[in-house]
Order: sequence, then structure tokens, then C-alpha cells
Amino acid sequence: MKKFEVLNIHCENCANTIKNALSDEFGDIEVDLSVEPKIVSVDLKNSDDIEKFKSELDDLGFEVSKEL
Repeated sequence: MKKFEVLNIHCENCANTIKNALSDEFGDIEVDLSVEPKIVSVDLKNSDDIEKFKSELDDLGFEVSKEL
């Protein structure tokens, strides 16, 4: 399970936008709204998937600030 600090996530609607847009392609996505910055967890196997996930998050308006 990869974890990322992600900027611009403010509420459950933001989390649902991410899950609805990306879960078909990347599987189960968890968003921890109890911390700042928010933590997004997803099961990615290789670096190509990681870069694609980051890019698609960015396209939705959510910036990965750091991989944990």
C-alpha cells in the first residue's frame, strides 16, 4: 500500500471525487481526512502506476506533495 500526502483535499466530497474517478483503474483508495495534509492510500505495484496515479490526481486538481 502506497501512501501520499495530497494537497487541496478539504472534505468528504473531495475524497469521493478521487475514489469515484480513480478506483476503477487503481482499485481501493482510502483517504484519511483526520490529518493535515490529507493522506491518500492506494495499492500500487510499480513506479509506472505511481506516476500515472500522481498525474491523474493532479488532473483532478489534487497535488501530491510527498510520497510516504
